[in-house]
Amino acid sequence: AIDPASGETLWTFRLNEGEARTASAPRRNSGRGVAWWREGGDARILMITPGYQMVALDASTGQLVQSFGRSGIVDLRQGLDVDVEHTRIGSSSPPLVVGNVLVVGSALDPGTRPKSRRQTAAHVRGFDARTGRELWRFHTIPRPGEFGHETWQEESWQYTGNAAVWTTMSADLERGLVYLPVEAATSDYFGGHRPGDNLFSSSLVCLDAKTGQRVWHYQIVRHDIWDYDNPTAPILMDLTLDGRQVPAVAQLTKQAFTYVFNRVTGQPIWPIEDRPVAAPDVPGEVAAATQPFPTLPEPFDLQGISEDDLIDFSPELRAAAIDAVEKIRLGPLFTPPSLANDPDGSQGTLV
Repeated sequence: AIDPASGETLWTFRLNEGEARTASAPRRNSGRGVAWWREGGDARILMITPGYQMVALDASTGQLVQSFGRSGIVDLRQGLDVDVEHTRIGSSSPPLVVGNVLVVGSALDPGTRPKSRRQTAAHVRGFDARTGRELWRFHTIPRPGEFGHETWQEESWQYTGNAAVWTTMSADLERGLVYLPVEAATSDYFGGHRPGDNLFSSSLVCLDAKTGQRVWHYQIVRHDIWDYDNPTAPILMDLTLDGRQVPAVAQLTKQAFTYVFNRVTGQPIWPIEDRPVAAPDVPGEVAAATQPFPTLPEPFDLQGISEDDLIDFSPELRAAAIDAVEKIRLGPLFTPPSLANDPDGSQGTLV
């Protein structure tokens, strides 16, 4: 803590977690800031450490708040239904404060080339800001009896992981709603071991912050095999449409689309069309036949790639560029990944 006028250091805090705990954290555990909570004269700073522990500090002194968790600390690895000693899990974002609830996500190792289809599933949890007690948890990979469970076919919910909320969440404090930008499930570019649409992977999910109950959701990518997980905090805004004010939430995406919804009802502000996309030919892969395309706003960047997008600074460079992609597949948005050594002679897909 620093005095803003003089620059004087008021207090510092660092939790010595030891090598064993910090070594088990994924590389996406930067923290990206701290959270602030106040009730009357009780003001607290909340942070999540590299070793995945949530700490409550007295904002004035930097001392641990003894009434929170166990002497000021909540071990977030506990209660995850996994072998915590062999699970690499952390957090790349601070807790989100919604009234007296702390909403916590998690970060796992990226799913680019996982060693196994069996990975940690990442719940989103709500904690009491006063005591640190867990209030609720939302399974981003639904369990039996939960909404969306049937989208994980062949019992794939049992072993599939990721589908975390590693980026920053957003909240409508007036309405007590929290918005989860959920990432893709394991693995990023192959889903043959997880048939189905895979809710709530690559979805925007709205929860009641007090209860953790789902209010609405929209799956932005079905059966994601492009690593098109949501990378940014949802943006809350009030739009004036046809002379009336509409509460909205916008989700920016890696595929250069902006998906905009009524943030209370989940209804799209502008039409979103289901359009057919190319089918994969990777053995064992069964992708979704259609994907949702917003009609507005227009894409803010390049989507897909063709020869027209290659450099043409000179005839020689143009020829070299065309030669470089001779054995690489090109195509529009949602062109599926392909084998590195395909029988047709191609060596993968350029995205």
